[in-house]
Amino acid sequence: MLTKPSERANAISQLEQCICSVKAWMSANRLKLNEGKTEILHIRSKFARSSSPIDSLHIGSERVESVSSARNLGVAFDNNFTMATHVNNICRAAHLALRKIGQIRKYLDSSSTERLVHAFISSRLDCCNGLLFGLPEREINKLQQVQNTAARMVACVKKHQHITPVLEQLHWLPVRKRIVFKILLLTYKSLHGLAPEYISELLTEYKPSRALRSGAKHLLKQVRTRSSFGDRAFAASAPRLWNQLPETIKCAGSVHSFKSQLKTYLFKL
Repeated sequence: MLTKPSERANAISQLEQCICSVKAWMSANRLKLNEGKTEILHIRSKFARSSSPIDSLHIGSERVESVSSARNLGVAFDNNFTMATHVNNICRAAHLALRKIGQIRKYLDSSSTERLVHAFISSRLDCCNGLLFGLPEREINKLQQVQNTAARMVACVKKHQHITPVLEQLHWLPVRKRIVFKILLLTYKSLHGLAPEYISELLTEYKPSRALRSGAKHLLKQVRTRSSFGDRAFAASAPRLWNQLPETIKCAGSVHSFKSQLKTYLFKL
């Protein structure tokens, strides 16, 4: 629910009424809204000092406190939308898995080690990573250090050895490029009817008002934003990244062909 600071009181009242209506509907359908597990997350800019955060909401006779972070579909969102909590959770779980794999590494060959790394490390780095687009370098570097450690473990190289040739040998894209890869793959699927409709609706094909050469370049209409948060949104980032792709990649005949050409293109950047 989006609201302006001046409309805060009215927004809180509407939100409480909405939750009470949901609770009544659930009761009518023999379901129960568990107030003890209900969380409120007020996302606001860390630079917004003029408005105070929402401390709590009243749901019936219960008072639900606001939290600093909440999990949704496996992703931890914090109240400033910095994704720092989510990144730290990934790093904590990945380092634990790396430690356990390292304990049995001497009994494994490179192929088996790589399978374990993909199962317990790469899967965490790639899960919902499109949400990490546009994050500061300090957050991306945390994830990159995890990938670097995993690559050294698979390739059996020393800590001081340069990691870029190792990643190229394993054919692993760095973390930031993996994020771009995920966004562009979702864009391709959206344009070809292979993605959910609510995602496809965020993209609009660019159609110039008069005959121009750009009209045949399979471009998307770019969305103007007013903040760095807006630039991170899929509706803004996807068209910008898509329009930078070579025409041959945009016109790939299948998802497999697109993924192969895109990965080669990103490696050359």
